Amino acid sequence: MLGGMLSKFTITGLTLRGHLDAFKAVDAPRTIYTKYGLGRVGPSGEFEFHETCAVDKLAMAENELCALIGPQKAFEMGVAGMKYAVSPPGVTDIVTAMQMFDAVYHLNHMEDGVPMFDPETGTMRDGIGHYRCLSTSRHRAVMEVDVPYPCDFDRGIMQAWARRFERTALVTHLEPSVCRKHGSSRCRYEVSWR
Repeated sequence: MLGGMLSKFTITGLTLRGHLDAFKAVDAPRTIYTKYGLGRVGPSGEFEFHETCAVDKLAMAENELCALIGPQKAFEMGVAGMKYAVSPPGVTDIVTAMQMFDAVYHLNHMEDGVPMFDPETGTMRDGIGHYRCLSTSRHRAVMEVDVPYPCDFDRGIMQAWARRFERTALVTHLEPSVCRKHGSSRCRYEVSWR
């Protein structure tokens, strides 16, 4: 999708710690993350992500890992992945949360060591795709996603984020035939709640 253009972008290793929380006694994540140079197995046997990780390598690792583990585990990995994500101030309800999700994504990624979203100025840098909130209503939001990470992983991330603000939130794929898994440039999701 975005290929080599992603090599100048990074994400903090701390943010990635949650990705491993979805796995208990499985070595596949550590093996794949090591293969792509995202960290190393430390003296205690725990995988340690580097302080920052290149987005292009992370995207390749996540895509390989999600293909190996399947859609349900990829979704669980996405849910666990939100545990350490930094959030901008002022998000108090699910509608605002979904409208601000792209800012959260960019706040947790960096270009030249600088977060790609500045909450004080509202400035956002491009280059890593987006989580666009296309519409909202009282019990529904439609999200369009064109980021380099796997579809099922993204669905898990969005559901974990939405459930911070509404415990009944559920994220479903709106157009399964139009999906990054099938070569499309984007996926579209419905976030619904009671």
